[in-house]
Amino acid sequence: MTRIFFIIIFIFCHFTSLTQHYDAVVSSHQTNITIRNNKLTRDVFYEIQILTRAGEKYSTITIPYSKLNRLSKLEAYIKDSNGRIVKKLRNSEITERSAISDFSLYEDDYIKEFTLKHNSYPYSIVYSYRIQQKEFLHIDYWIPIISEKIPTTKAELKLTVPLGFEIAYKNQHVNNPIVDSSDKVVNFYWQIRYTDLIKQEVSAPPIHDFLPSVVIVPKEFTFEKEGSFTDWKSYGNWHHDLLQGLNALPENEKRKIHVLTRDVEDDKEKIRILYHYLQDETRYINISIETGGMKPYPAQYVALNKYGDCKALTNYFKAAMDFVGISAYYTLVFAGSPDRVIDKNFPSQQFNHVILYIPQDDQDIWLDCTSDGPFNFLGTFTQNRDALMIDHNNSSLIRTPRLEPLNVLDTRKIEINYSPHGALANFHNYYRGESYQMLLQLEKNTNESEKALIVRNYVVEDGFQLMDYALSPAHRDSVRIELSYEATSQNIYKHYGNDILLSNIAFSIPDFEKPDDRKLPVQIEFPIYQIDTLIYEIPLGYKLHSSQDRYSVVSEFGEYEFNIHKLEDKIMVAKSLLIHAGHLPISEYESFYAFYKQIADIEKKIHVSLFK
Repeated sequence: MTRIFFIIIFIFCHFTSLTQHYDAVVSSHQTNITIRNNKLTRDVFYEIQILTRAGEKYSTITIPYSKLNRLSKLEAYIKDSNGRIVKKLRNSEITERSAISDFSLYEDDYIKEFTLKHNSYPYSIVYSYRIQQKEFLHIDYWIPIISEKIPTTKAELKLTVPLGFEIAYKNQHVNNPIVDSSDKVVNFYWQIRYTDLIKQEVSAPPIHDFLPSVVIVPKEFTFEKEGSFTDWKSYGNWHHDLLQGLNALPENEKRKIHVLTRDVEDDKEKIRILYHYLQDETRYINISIETGGMKPYPAQYVALNKYGDCKALTNYFKAAMDFVGISAYYTLVFAGSPDRVIDKNFPSQQFNHVILYIPQDDQDIWLDCTSDGPFNFLGTFTQNRDALMIDHNNSSLIRTPRLEPLNVLDTRKIEINYSPHGALANFHNYYRGESYQMLLQLEKNTNESEKALIVRNYVVEDGFQLMDYALSPAHRDSVRIELSYEATSQNIYKHYGNDILLSNIAFSIPDFEKPDDRKLPVQIEFPIYQIDTLIYEIPLGYKLHSSQDRYSVVSEFGEYEFNIHKLEDKIMVAKSLLIHAGHLPISEYESFYAFYKQIADIEKKIHVSLFK
């Protein structure tokens, strides 16, 4: 009796300690999946305890479904702190809407949503529903966590498949399942808890990499066409089969392509001309219907309607390449940041974007057919990652080109003139890489008033007040954009008696956590490379104090230089910063932080002193 009493006290105290620190807790989550006659049924159950008013943001429940993933048996109710049901969800309280996004034409994806609230804390929201699928590429991608900011105290996943039905699964921070079988079915059972919460950190890998999860796929599947996840070649063959019959171009489109390229001998120039034609004549609109959004609309559809999603536009441009006799390959990639690394040892659908790969003798060409940016430029969105090139019986993972330091170089030349009431600075900035991409979209997709607001509030350096600016790319295939602006500041020339201290205009660098606070590894996906030239006017009657005029930091993680040069009536500060791309384990973080902190400390100092 005493032992049981202490166990009960321990459980109560442990749960109480959890609830004291959080706004909500997932106290129970269960997913039961059954595959029978090649049809999948998923029954889902959640109990979420709302502990504070702030926790009410978790009282709005959103359930996605589609024509391929049919939703039924949706039920929900509220329990009070004594476990009594005090409110049941009514059908009239459920809203249904398309999951359509602003850049979509139409989708087969929908959402059912409802909100349940009670006037006394704590209370629990309990809900359950069923999803049924006739065809499926994956069995489950199970992350029983509604937010990385709140704990899940208990989660269970049960999968029942017919005897002989082969699956592959990948556990992440989860123990291997318990498996039992009979003469007809095999049961797999996983159980987890998530109570050691993960917090987002600067330049860390995706948060999903650290959450407990289970990914399950069938070894063989039928999803419009028969396919297999036996290896990447098999999965590539399924995609290849899905594309068959979709590359026919209308005769008038063939004539346009012929006219554009008939006098051009060089293949690369042909590709460039047709890529510009694609950009000028079509626009990106998401279309996620049929085959779960995996199958593109035909090339003929794009030619006639002048729009498409990444699949349709890439398939269209591949058809154009086929017509002019240039080999090109429809290629799957995971796009976005932070980059989610493809598990090469787990063939499955791990991609969210399609691009085109065109091998050439002198230089391979990579095209994002949804982009209005430069020719043969993938940028930070898809650089340096594994991609699945689709080729009949020869599909394989290949690597997209990585951005080198010169591809991401940001340079600033800042001329600063003195005034007793402050400083007038002329900035001449040239951006590549991520900054270039952001400013290019700003230039192309915003009106003048919005553009000025964003430049003033988010681009101009802290402590400066914008007066005027000009933003311009060099030409359509330039990978560099220029931003020039005039701004005033009260913080550059600081008077201290008869002396003036000149403030450094610091590099924009991430604010990394101290080693004692850091828990996650570092993922720097592309280099950080910046060069500044600062030219300060020396006020009349002042001279430069003799002081340290050079700083240098060199490490395996990068390098930093700071130099002061005296000109006739000016002072020039030349400085550069390079941080290498790479993935650093937490064991190396202290050394990396010491390198970074040394640079940050130098940048914060006032380096130049003038006297009369």
